[in-house]
Amino acid sequence: MIDFKKVRVLLLVVFALLVVPCSNSFSKESADLNSSSFSSASTDEKISILAEEIETLRNQELYGGEIGSVKGFGPAASKVYNTSRGLAIGGYGEIYNKSYLAGDNYDKSDAYRGVIYIGYKFDDEWSLNTELEFEHVKESYLEFAYIDYDPKKFDGKLGFRAGLLLLPMGIVNEMHEPTTFHGVFRPWVENKLIPTTSRENGIGIYGSLMDDKVEYKWYYVNSWQNPAAAKKGAGMRDFRGKGGETVSNEFANVAHILVHLNEYADVGFSIYDGEINPKSGTSVTVNDSNSSVRMLTGWVKGEISSYEYTFLYHENRFSSVSRLNSTLTSNLHEKFGTKQKGYYYSVAKDVGSMIGTDWYVAPFYRYENLNFHDEVDSSAFTNSDYDTQYYTFGLTVKPIYNVALKMDVTRYTDKAENGDSRILSLGLGYIF
Repeated sequence: MIDFKKVRVLLLVVFALLVVPCSNSFSKESADLNSSSFSSASTDEKISILAEEIETLRNQELYGGEIGSVKGFGPAASKVYNTSRGLAIGGYGEIYNKSYLAGDNYDKSDAYRGVIYIGYKFDDEWSLNTELEFEHVKESYLEFAYIDYDPKKFDGKLGFRAGLLLLPMGIVNEMHEPTTFHGVFRPWVENKLIPTTSRENGIGIYGSLMDDKVEYKWYYVNSWQNPAAAKKGAGMRDFRGKGGETVSNEFANVAHILVHLNEYADVGFSIYDGEINPKSGTSVTVNDSNSSVRMLTGWVKGEISSYEYTFLYHENRFSSVSRLNSTLTSNLHEKFGTKQKGYYYSVAKDVGSMIGTDWYVAPFYRYENLNFHDEVDSSAFTNSDYDTQYYTFGLTVKPIYNVALKMDVTRYTDKAENGDSRILSLGLGYIF
């Protein structure tokens, strides 16, 4: 009589052998296939192990590899790099509620972001990575879309990239998924001074050296655009072209270097340098000399005695800023200064084990200082309201790696009449 259980096991083994070569990544059950525990398992247990392994491999082929940061990108954005070949699908989302603790203000609830990453690994050298973002339920953006060429002969030391690129500035612009930072909102220094997320069309190179201890990137991209209209000099967000039909008479160089000192500490530096593209509707034409900006960032991030820490300093320096100011607001105290600067530091500690849970439970504190008028020329008046501070206390809870529950209280201060506010924020973030 035919033993159908043995036939099923044999068919599953044959099928597994056909599928396994398609993947370089294996689950824990893969190890069990070669272990004594597998050989000693019952027929039903063997069938269960093989069925789970086949399902894992099948899902990997359909949706990409494991979550985990590669080439400086977020864990979910890196899925295409963690698969052997074919389609990779990932994403993240953020939902928050913001409540003012004092004053006559409207509170806000927002399904802030929903993001889908779609990548495709053509072969061992060529890959495509894209990010489609939906904000506030109704707005949609192409955040990045680029092709990587990673020649085997360079062994990761040199790769080539082209398309709509995330600019490698600071920490958060590339690593902006909600499970990777503390606080419901991204640090304001890396929101207003470094306008996260910044992306432009261009080309570049990247790689890692010294046994992956040093990572570098250099891009040549479409430069910032003149924001025009009544833009005020408190931030850089309106300079972003975002890759959508922007003027491309001027280009910028963006460079980034990250040094892994050891497994507990990283040091990084980035620079952006370029003239500001003219924009229709202003007095600046394509043949005029343009203002330019140089953006410098330095940071250190790591862990000491189980305390997580981050410190980042950033500054923007404008040349010919009066030429830029002549196209913007006429209010002298709201014009751009010749120098903007900001910094922040944060500290956090996972106390989950102290309270008897295997969840990640981390209280944190972050201080930020932004001064948009650190230096001004004769075309502007120094505005003390542009010297701002943020004090944020909060808690980040991760029941699993993919989900972050956040709560924080932020005090914001400046010298304006209503320049002292306190906000309670609750947030949910996830990646997949």
